[in-house]
Amino acid sequence: MKGPGGLTRAERLSSEKDIGKVFRHGRYFRLGLLQAKTLPRQEQENSRFLISVRKSAGSAPARNRIKRVVREAIRQNRDMLVRPYDVCLFVTGKPKLPVLLSSVEPEIQRLFARLSGGRDGSPNDG
Repeated sequence: MKGPGGLTRAERLSSEKDIGKVFRHGRYFRLGLLQAKTLPRQEQENSRFLISVRKSAGSAPARNRIKRVVREAIRQNRDMLVRPYDVCLFVTGKPKLPVLLSSVEPEIQRLFARLSGGRDGSPNDG
């Protein structure tokens, strides 16, 4: 079950064990406002996503808005991924500008293009 614009249960990365695996063995990407850790999934059908926004990023409504915008960018662009990944996206600092889909979507597209082989992105490219 998912809400409007949300991710289904199968598309959410929620297991502590799986999240730990991504952080231990995954590749790191700096994308501007977002940072990401990614790990290819073996023999699975769909990618899973985790979105984490630290309290230092603003008030609860501001953090919720960031998560909504990131989810929407994922939803609109997830078909760019040619193979399944576990993706942890996180925001650790307060955004300097208001977070809009038009500013987050290019970051998500750039990440998905790198993961799909569209561009050689070394782990710390940004």
